[in-house]
Amino acid sequence: MPEVTQVHIDAALTNVSVAYQNPAYIADLLAPPVPVLKQSDKYYIYDPERERFRATNDTRAPGARTNEVDFALSTDNYFCDDHALSSVIPDEERENADPIIQPAIDRAEFLTDKIDLNKEIALSQRIITGNDIPGETLSGTDQWSDYDGSDPVIAIEGKKGAVQAAIQEIPNTLVLPYEVFQKVRLHPAVTDRVKYSNLGVAGPDVLAQIFDVERVLVPRAFKNVAARGQTANLEYVWGKHAFLCYIPDRPAMMRVALSYSFLWSQAPGSVNGRIVEMWRDDPRKSDVIRVQRYYDQKIIAAGACYLWKNAVA
Repeated sequence: MPEVTQVHIDAALTNVSVAYQNPAYIADLLAPPVPVLKQSDKYYIYDPERERFRATNDTRAPGARTNEVDFALSTDNYFCDDHALSSVIPDEERENADPIIQPAIDRAEFLTDKIDLNKEIALSQRIITGNDIPGETLSGTDQWSDYDGSDPVIAIEGKKGAVQAAIQEIPNTLVLPYEVFQKVRLHPAVTDRVKYSNLGVAGPDVLAQIFDVERVLVPRAFKNVAARGQTANLEYVWGKHAFLCYIPDRPAMMRVALSYSFLWSQAPGSVNGRIVEMWRDDPRKSDVIRVQRYYDQKIIAAGACYLWKNAVA
């Protein structure tokens, strides 16, 4: 093990790690980061019984007491697990690398991307397989790839009320993974609206207008599901599912959201919740780089989402 004095935080590498982000990822958009001071703690859930929305007699006779009302308060907890990976840079590699090769920066970006990929996969599986997430499984002519029997515009519009009834907010985000996006943008229910409204090509911004949401997210992240050493077998992380949800413009007190990512921003040596360390391992004649991120992705309000599994064939 290296001595404590040999371990140091490399600020330049940390900056590279923080700046590097795969644009195909949406985990931090669906679960906005919430910086927290402690690795674990509790957070409050205000008025889970919706007493705020109950009509109550508020008339008062002269000299009489007013009707008293109140709301319940409950709590949930988070724990920011340590997500970390490391890589070794042998002296031989560093000394023989061509000028264009930057072993330390390349390792920091590689490790950061793998940790972020794991975060993306974890959130996608939580939403897609969670029993608490409302939704339905499409098949046959109901799938949005069937241009004769389906209408995604009507289907999505029809479920906005379900989300609003559950959380009292109108859903503002539609997630169409790339394979779903490809089929939906060419659906006659979409192309007819584009054709007669001069909206142009049905990209995410145009689809947001058609589906009347603030934004359409099109995740494109891949995961390699082949066993190590075998030929790569890439699949889309978010599959062929789609979902409609409510995401606040920013995390805030007393505001509902589908999910938050509690990020331990005060972890020793962290920059915006990320840690990049490099130390010398003399017995191996190598430098070691480790990237860490402490977080906990939590579903805050499952009713803030409606999921269509197998939205397209």
